[in-house]
Amino acid sequence: MKQGHLINKINRLIPIANATPMSEFYDDDSTGIWIRGSVHPDLLEIIEEAGWFYEPYDAGTLMLYPNY
Repeated sequence: MKQGHLINKINRLIPIANATPMSEFYDDDSTGIWIRGSVHPDLLEIIEEAGWFYEPYDAGTLMLYPNY
């Protein structure tokens, strides 16, 4: 699933996740998704179904990367 589509899906289904492009976190052209809000248990299922993987950045931040 493309980054923009996955961001829209996450924010529609789990608004508290506050997903945004990772490029806003690093202020560069990074590819990935920055989860800025609390992580909902259903989020991991959405990520895996989309073919992406996740990595904790710190206690309140989750980064998502395309699995290719």
